[in-house]
Amino acid sequence: MNARSLLLLATISKAVLLTGCTEGTDADDQLENALFLLNLPANRWIKYHELPAGDWWRKGHAGLAYDSTRGSLLVFGSDTHGDGWDNVVHEFIPRQRAWVHHGVDAHPDTYKINSDGYRVAGGMDVMPWAMHTYDGVDYDPALDSLVVVASPNHNPVNREWPNPEYRPVWIYNLDNRKWSIFDDGIRITPPNFFGAATAFDSTDNSLYICRAGLWRLNLTKGEFVKLGSAPKCLHRTMAFDSWRRHLYVFGSYGGTSRITRVDTRLISENPINWEEHKPGGDYCPPYSSVPVAFDENTGVFLLVVNDQKHTTDNKVPNTATTFIYNPETNIYTELIGTRLPGERLNFMMAWDKVHEAFFLLTGNLNDGITVWALRLDPNQVNFQSDP
Repeated sequence: MNARSLLLLATISKAVLLTGCTEGTDADDQLENALFLLNLPANRWIKYHELPAGDWWRKGHAGLAYDSTRGSLLVFGSDTHGDGWDNVVHEFIPRQRAWVHHGVDAHPDTYKINSDGYRVAGGMDVMPWAMHTYDGVDYDPALDSLVVVASPNHNPVNREWPNPEYRPVWIYNLDNRKWSIFDDGIRITPPNFFGAATAFDSTDNSLYICRAGLWRLNLTKGEFVKLGSAPKCLHRTMAFDSWRRHLYVFGSYGGTSRITRVDTRLISENPINWEEHKPGGDYCPPYSSVPVAFDENTGVFLLVVNDQKHTTDNKVPNTATTFIYNPETNIYTELIGTRLPGERLNFMMAWDKVHEAFFLLTGNLNDGITVWALRLDPNQVNFQSDP
C-alpha cells in the first residue's frame, strides 16, 4: 500500500470518528465528501459549496479561523455601520458541505456596558457586540475555543454609551457554545485592538497579536504580555510558518507586495528584529487585505491577490489571482488558471490538515457566500530556483 493510500485511510478514519459525534447526518455522504476533497485536481480552485444571497452572506469585515479539532471553518464578524448586527459564530463543516449557525443575532436593545466595564450583548448568556474582526479571530486547540481580538469601534451603538474602561478579549467555547471574557486576574487593560491581526503558534499555545505593538496571549497559562514593536496591522493579514516558527505579515493599508517577518524563537530580543522582504519571482500586484494560509505539508503560503491596483475606495475588483509564496526562496509563483472573483476585503482562507486542502470564502450581500477548495501539489508547479 502506497503512502497516498495510507493517507486516504487515515483521513477516512478521522471522518468516521467525527461522524460518530454528529447527529442527523449521513455517514456515507460524509465519507464521500472526504474522498472528494482528498482527490481534488491539483492546483485548481473547485467550487465546493455555494449559499445564495439571503438572510446571511459573507461579511468583508469578518474573520475566519480553522477549527483543527473538528476540521471545520469558523466565521465571526460583522460589517456593522448600522445595517448589520451579526454577532453569531457561523461554522462550515466540509465533510457535510453545510453551514451551521450558532444561535441568532442579539438585538441591539440588549447592547450595554456591564458592571465590570465591558461591552456586552444578549441576555443571560452574554456575547460580544457586532464588530469588524478583520484578521483578529483564531482557534485555540488547547481550550477548544475561538478567540476574538477586536473592538466594535464602527458599531453605531458606541454613540449611545461612554467609552468603556476595558476592552475584552472574547473566548467562545466550541463545546458548550458559550462566550466568556479573558481575565488575567490583574485586569491588564489592552490597547484598542480594532483592526488587529492574529496568528496562533500551537507549539507553545501562544496567540500573537499585531496591533499597537506585538502581543502574546497564552490562555492556558493566563499570560498576556506586550513583546515589543510591530508593523501597523490594520487591513493586514498575519500568518504563522510552523516549519520555521516565523510570523509573517502580508499587505498594508495602502497596498504592497512586500512581506514582513520575525523569528519567534528570537522574539525575546529587544527591540524585536522585524525583517522586510521584497519577493522575487512572478509579478504580484500590491495588495491590502488578503486571504493567506500556510500549507503545513509543503511549507509554503498560498494567497489570493486582486488583479487591479489596490485602492481604498469601495470599488470591488473584478478578478483575483492565486500566488504561492515560498519563504525559503522568497519568491512569488503564480498558479496559472486560478482566477477567482475579486473581493475588496477578504481575510478568509484556511488550510485544512484533515483533508490537506485549502479553503477560501468569497461573496457579499448580492452573491451570498461561496466555499472554494484547492489541493496544492508543488510537483506540478514550475518554481523559480532563485529570487
